[in-house]
Amino acid sequence: MVASVVGGGAAEAASPQWRVVQGAPLGPYGTGLADVAATGPQDVWAVGYGCAREKHTSCPAIARWNGDQWKNVTMPAYRVPAKTYDTFDPDLYNFEAVHAASPNDVWVVGNGLNVQVGHWNGRSWSMYRPFGVSENNHLSDVEVGRGRVWFAGTSAYDRGTVLSWSGRAGFTQEYVVNGSLAAVSAGSRTGEIWAVGSENTHGPLVVRGTGQGGDVRWEELSTPSIPGGTLTGVWPISADDVWAIGYIGTRYSFELSKPLALHFNGKSWSRVPLPVAKGRLTGITADSSRNMWVSGVDLSHPKQALFLQYSQGKWISTYGPKFQLGSVSAVSISRIPGSNGMWAVGRGGEVEDERDKAFILRYG
Repeated sequence: MVASVVGGGAAEAASPQWRVVQGAPLGPYGTGLADVAATGPQDVWAVGYGCAREKHTSCPAIARWNGDQWKNVTMPAYRVPAKTYDTFDPDLYNFEAVHAASPNDVWVVGNGLNVQVGHWNGRSWSMYRPFGVSENNHLSDVEVGRGRVWFAGTSAYDRGTVLSWSGRAGFTQEYVVNGSLAAVSAGSRTGEIWAVGSENTHGPLVVRGTGQGGDVRWEELSTPSIPGGTLTGVWPISADDVWAIGYIGTRYSFELSKPLALHFNGKSWSRVPLPVAKGRLTGITADSSRNMWVSGVDLSHPKQALFLQYSQGKWISTYGPKFQLGSVSAVSISRIPGSNGMWAVGRGGEVEDERDKAFILRYG
């Protein structure tokens, strides 16, 4: 692979280390995977949806890698549908995020008429409704940290919200801010909690929670003025090395989107130049050497997943295999603990076909 200095031209390389892996059937009609989380080489979780077609709601989908193959997971809110809408819970349309702290501690968030949260303890699933039966709420991400489970999303009143859960207190609304929140990170060694999103059309939104024990102090941090900027992921390496990624553009103007990356040095956020002109960044993680890996879409390579690696002040751009499914629309990425490997999942398809198609890639 050829490196390129940040801000320079793209270093394009088709990496043979990214390969397609056969997934489990997610249901009839259109399918897509939204998130992936690995606890090790023998245990990986992926979530998304199936049953998608024009003028119909989708059904949730969840699958697990056992070291040899992907298999569907059955839970109280979901089973593999034999036909459209053959699910246990018609109120749930998809699973949007997953976090696996261990094989016996897995959390998923799903959206539909109501928001639902699922927890796997290694033996059985428990299902929760953090907003009760209230409609028009949305949770986008989940992560375990500081002895609690953290969620980021948007309330029914178009306000970004951070929730926490503990076995003792249940769900607690931790912070509310104008805008929407798309991602949360609570695994920092410093104990900080980060949540990112957008101030509607005004630009990127970053919220930080600090403090010891159960006392968390929240603040909204200033970011560069980037009208239309939306952050979709955040990853803290340390208190003075935090990354956030996303795109510039409206939700529905995909073909006009520009990728966006920001970096926090402990004092302020700054915009980081990228070797990709048009597209979106939708996934972020770090390898065992603490180098950043970012996944997304490069509109100049629409049928391939984009991967950016940041190492020693340089971006390395690589692409996954070329798909026949149509244009890629989103890619999530997760490092495999205990190895140098990665998993990536996503979705793509042709507009006129009106059926998304899920894909799974593995690196290393």
